[in-house]
Amino acid sequence: MRGALIFNGSSALEFQDIRSNVIRIPEVIHSIREAQSIWDALNPSPFDLGNFITSEDSVFLSQIKLKNFATAVVQVGLLRRYLRQNELPEFIIGTVSGDSPLRVALRQISFVEMVAESEAMPKERLSIVSSEAPMLAGVRLEEYVVYQKTADDRYKQVTFETRDVKKMVESLISSQDVSKLIFVGPGAWNTKLPAAAEIVESIELDPQLSWFWAAMKENKFAMAN
Repeated sequence: MRGALIFNGSSALEFQDIRSNVIRIPEVIHSIREAQSIWDALNPSPFDLGNFITSEDSVFLSQIKLKNFATAVVQVGLLRRYLRQNELPEFIIGTVSGDSPLRVALRQISFVEMVAESEAMPKERLSIVSSEAPMLAGVRLEEYVVYQKTADDRYKQVTFETRDVKKMVESLISSQDVSKLIFVGPGAWNTKLPAAAEIVESIELDPQLSWFWAAMKENKFAMAN
């Protein structure tokens, strides 16, 4: 079975109850604390990443740079959790612009570099990563790429004529026999894909995280009553 691991970008944590649950995962907590210590060392402005992640949706969604930064930190934590029990699959998909947990997974940059180079950091931060990616209102646009594992267990970028990530995935399903799409954490696409592909979230693959969506259902039931 050929699989693809997908980092689903900045839309994965748009709901407060999801964010409140995801920061209960130990590896996510560790990543948040690690990112906080890097932030505090580089930025004199006070900022509590944990509190921001659990803030009201109106606050979280209105701060685009901080939202992208927080999502990347959470996804690195979820990646670390996934790698405790799984190897990286043949294909890895994600953004290479802005805050990129994909580049951390590929060891192109370290977690420290990802945090230090975040658009959420002040401009006087160290300049480690190229800023040539297209921008909109000062924020790098999400630019998705696909990497494939080579014979020597390295990853090489796969080129596509399209920039539409969903069309890239459809091509992998049809031409590369990819049959399993694993989304890092909550936030799998709700769009229709070929029936030949199994779609799962990394959280669903972890039996110790069976409480995650169960707690969500309990919260919604309590609100309804």
